[in-house]
Amino acid sequence: MPSSNLTARISFEQGRTAYANNQFNDAADHLRAAVEADPRFVEAHRYLAESYEKLGYGHRAKKAWEALLRITTDPAEQADIQARISQAGQRV
Repeated sequence: MPSSNLTARISFEQGRTAYANNQFNDAADHLRAAVEADPRFVEAHRYLAESYEKLGYGHRAKKAWEALLRITTDPAEQADIQARISQAGQRV
């Protein structure tokens, strides 16, 4: 679900653009700002976790997945997140 917070949406779009350009450090910075502005911004949490994975930051990815799991209500997405948490934990 998109955020109603303009700051979060702008940061998310900047992060998503950086992610698409394989600029994962920049993506993580912008996405971290998005989730700080709106802690319930599901898409920003997912991209942040994936950015950390791309950077090889297993511990940070696991924390980001855990944060996403706390706010996600979709059972299918919860199962996917649980699997990602397990994978991230193995890379820590």
